[in-house]
Amino acid sequence: MSLLRCLKCGAKVDCGSERCVCPQCGQEWPVVGGIPRFFQFPTYYWGEVGREEARDLLESARRGSWVEAVKARFPEQDNMTYGMLDLQRASWAPMLGLGEDSVALDIGSGYGAITQSLSRFAGEVYSVEAIPDRIEFTQERLRQEGISNVRLLQASAAQLPLAEGSFDLVVLNGVLEWFGEWDLSGDTRSVQLGFLRAVRRLLKSEGALVLGIENRFGYGLFLGSRDHSGIAYTSLVPRKVASVMLRHSSQTHHRTQLNAKKEYRTFTYTERGYRKLLSEAGFASVACYWADPGYNRPYHLVPFTMPQWIREHFTLRLDQPGRQPRRSWRRRLKRWLAGAPLLPYVMPDFLLIAKNSNRSTQLERWMAEQLPGRGADRSGPITWALRTMPYRSKSIVRVGDRSSGRDLAYIKINPGDKTSEAKFEAELANRAKVQLALDASSNGLVTVPRPYSSLRLGGTSYRLESPARYTQFSKLVRLPDYFTDLRRVRTDFLALIEGIVTLTEDLQKIDGIAAIAASWRALPKEIEGRPESCALSKIRYFRDEGPAGHRTLIQHGDLSVENLFFQRETGQIEVIDWADLASGFPPLYDIFHFLYSASYLTPSEGRTTFPSELERWIASFKSTFLAKNGFAIIVSQLIHDACERLKIDPKLIPSLLIEFLIIRSHYYKEGSVQRNVHIQLLEMYAEGTI
Repeated sequence: MSLLRCLKCGAKVDCGSERCVCPQCGQEWPVVGGIPRFFQFPTYYWGEVGREEARDLLESARRGSWVEAVKARFPEQDNMTYGMLDLQRASWAPMLGLGEDSVALDIGSGYGAITQSLSRFAGEVYSVEAIPDRIEFTQERLRQEGISNVRLLQASAAQLPLAEGSFDLVVLNGVLEWFGEWDLSGDTRSVQLGFLRAVRRLLKSEGALVLGIENRFGYGLFLGSRDHSGIAYTSLVPRKVASVMLRHSSQTHHRTQLNAKKEYRTFTYTERGYRKLLSEAGFASVACYWADPGYNRPYHLVPFTMPQWIREHFTLRLDQPGRQPRRSWRRRLKRWLAGAPLLPYVMPDFLLIAKNSNRSTQLERWMAEQLPGRGADRSGPITWALRTMPYRSKSIVRVGDRSSGRDLAYIKINPGDKTSEAKFEAELANRAKVQLALDASSNGLVTVPRPYSSLRLGGTSYRLESPARYTQFSKLVRLPDYFTDLRRVRTDFLALIEGIVTLTEDLQKIDGIAAIAASWRALPKEIEGRPESCALSKIRYFRDEGPAGHRTLIQHGDLSVENLFFQRETGQIEVIDWADLASGFPPLYDIFHFLYSASYLTPSEGRTTFPSELERWIASFKSTFLAKNGFAIIVSQLIHDACERLKIDPKLIPSLLIEFLIIRSHYYKEGSVQRNVHIQLLEMYAEGTI
């Protein structure tokens, strides 16, 4: 650990197997279990779970698999599960342009998810955590994962035994807001500012700080969400009033013991307040992003420099299918908020990237140089937004021009593990083959994004491609009133199905496309062997003998309304995300998925609160394929028209729909809502209830 420095005199510390010693002043610290211990207060504890639970978790990890220990202790959808297992807690890391020789520092690293994620991008990572159970859990997870480029320290954020000017990156994720409770030497803002100045001194001249933290005026706090104090509304009122509220509250302080004076010291700020604080700390530039659904789960990062992107993402999030009514006063209120100028100011969580200098990274220079259509002056300001999904390795980055607000390109990012890299390369190869087939087609109805350039930094791959030229169909179809005008609906869907059928015809001309796994045609294990399996086998398209003798097609494999972009005036479509292109699909598979992904509900169902998300999707399936309403009639006619065009016997539609449900059930992971939806629909078919 060459970067260790003495807490007393600042000299370089020598570390052995049993102790760390300062040769200049003689100060010593123990090394226990291979971890230098610079913070030793046995009565101190801070954490999301109780001390005994943390110790039990550690012991379970040591006895077996650390992953299984987490899964056994926390529910699948629990924040602790995401916080400990999901490496996308550091979704932002690929956009920092870290090289193989870079050094990163994760302060307050908890159970090590961000540390483990950073180990894929930086040459060396220092992970600092004050609580023994948590740093030892990180040690165990790294040991089991075979990760050797991480240095672990048990140390306090208030006293970091590290050399100044040593790090390319420092991460403070959920740390700064608590620092006022850890350092009582001055007023809260002053000690937070002093901490940030100390952190900046740890950075190299071109280093960056990543800060994950809440907004003081996040809209959830106005609705009574708990503040760091453990009670509601304390972040919204003046700080002195918040201290009075704490003194008169009987509730336990959140995660730690309240300071003796019962002062409110867990300060958060507005976006403007953080910018001011970081500027006073000496940082040259600050970029702020809305982290959604939170800075601990930053699956979407939307820049504050593009307020129109914030409004767009907020609206899309609002219109996502869920168990709550599509039509309610709450949604109307949120939709009003989406159009209000104050929306960016009340986003709940921030991700801020503060830099020591204004010099651009290699990644930023590559983006600026490769982006087409920017004219002779390529120095104009560009910005980016990122989206990914839980536990996924791939991320998609939207690149835009800050001045005009227009999209410039998209970047697909893969962090470089062999399995995901192979899938990444297969997707690029698929798209290239599709491009050739579409270029050879005479209709020009369907297009795909064009590749621009590629870059590799360390093990991370970046692929730049053209932005979609039309409107993402999900943005249209999920508007609350879209399905009220059935004439417009019929016109849109008629054009889209025409495009999908044309695409299907062109895809059959491609050679060398891999087939879907044979196991995906098998009944899901939740049904196999039960009476329902016999009933389904009698009405399946593939039946027991599999696909032999049955027609199969090359299809997109995930042709949802999110992956299809539409121009109403011309009927042209652009299709993205070719990772699932394969042969061996049953006919109509893409069409069924496209129609189902529209998540249609009848007007009466749109006012319903469903018991669960599962029930909502089952209702949508019935309303789309099995009902007698206006949209279902349109769907039936469109499917029959597609059968005629593709030379498919319409009598096979029910059997093909069952094959669609079977294959789609394998697409989703076990226990997920969507897998359970498709399995329950298969059971209902087998029982004859639909």
